[in-house]
Amino acid sequence: MLYYSMLCFKGGKSRCFLLIISLAVWLLIGRILLGLNSLIDLIHFASVPLAATYLFVFKPKIKKKNATSCCIYFFMLVLLAAIYFITFSMTIPDVRIHWGEVLIAIYFLTSIYAIFWMFDKFMKGVINFLFAGIKNKTALAFTKITINLAILIFAAAPYLVSFFITHWIKFADTDNPKTLEGTKYSRVSFCSNDGTELKGWFVSSDNMVSESTVIIVPGRSAAKNLFLSYAKILSGNNYNVLIFDMRGNGGSNGHKYSFGVNEINDVIGAADYIRKSRPGYSNYIFGYGINEGASALIAAASVDERFTAIVSDNACGYDITMPGWLAGRMPGWLEKSLLSMTKTFVHIDIGQPIPGTEGLYEKISQISPSPILVANSLRNNKSSRHKTIELFSKAKEPKQLWLAPSEENEYADSQYFLNILETFDKGKIKQQTGRWRISKQ
Repeated sequence: MLYYSMLCFKGGKSRCFLLIISLAVWLLIGRILLGLNSLIDLIHFASVPLAATYLFVFKPKIKKKNATSCCIYFFMLVLLAAIYFITFSMTIPDVRIHWGEVLIAIYFLTSIYAIFWMFDKFMKGVINFLFAGIKNKTALAFTKITINLAILIFAAAPYLVSFFITHWIKFADTDNPKTLEGTKYSRVSFCSNDGTELKGWFVSSDNMVSESTVIIVPGRSAAKNLFLSYAKILSGNNYNVLIFDMRGNGGSNGHKYSFGVNEINDVIGAADYIRKSRPGYSNYIFGYGINEGASALIAAASVDERFTAIVSDNACGYDITMPGWLAGRMPGWLEKSLLSMTKTFVHIDIGQPIPGTEGLYEKISQISPSPILVANSLRNNKSSRHKTIELFSKAKEPKQLWLAPSEENEYADSQYFLNILETFDKGKIKQQTGRWRISKQ
């Protein structure tokens, strides 16, 4: 209201009213036409046209050097986004650039600039209004610097971190992946439990008569094409395979990662799809998750008893933590404050708090009697291996632990897949002997 009053004083109520109407219209477009249901996403979507409306309506004086710096900033955004997309697509097999995603990335990076630009103008107006009585220029400058630093550290930085850990860019699949040559496969699409459209590949078993299907769930921002070789190995061992992108990845809808809060619906939706569309292939449903995909799989298997057995490879906890190199260089109170603000922004964006590592521990303890292989295929990552061992300790029998050898070992991959197949066989035996119940049909 304070900023609104200052704008009205400077530019007239009609101009302010037009600005408010513009904001409302763009928020409605984002909510109704684009289906954006997060306040933060709506603000980012509306910020660019709102900034343009402000410039058109109020016609503020813009210095030439400011205009030049804005043009340079925009050019750098385009260049960096293009370089990232091209580099990433060249390093991953069977992946191509989705140029629409480049435009979306540039738009939302521009929205960050627009939001901070408008917020900066707002804060300058507020500070000038509140401290107009300070005559000492040094004291006034010190006050402004202190307030701006506080906003930067405790609001702007956590906000940016929260935005980039919940949003990421996506890549598209090739139509005919070379990795799957020699197998029978098809592109599929289905909906998660909450209606989000998901895309993937269904790879048939070599014998074409298998009644077992493995659902492979890749991690966040990891293109499913990275794991097509896994699908081919499982297919060669007479398993059908459904490998799909979780929301916000690859060909699936959305651009947001919610730390397993919503991704659990994707995994359950995949099991629903197999059961309903390919009933002959779904007598045994197995899960194989990697990184964040493993976390989502564990969460799904804890409530959905259709999973005969699951494999978790390097499951990531849901905690938001400070990088070790940074945490050791700041006071404890500052680290806690930054993490608290970051989690608050993530909570606002997702709509509910993330469960944390303890939540993952609780969920893995609920998977029994499904056999579970808790694995870590990363070498020389002590922190990751320690977390895997801790996660294994929370699981109930039947369970198995496998850690990749620290040294290079030509038999490691073979041993890894033997453990996976052994875990699946254990699940089959338990289900066949009647020590099982499938509550969801």
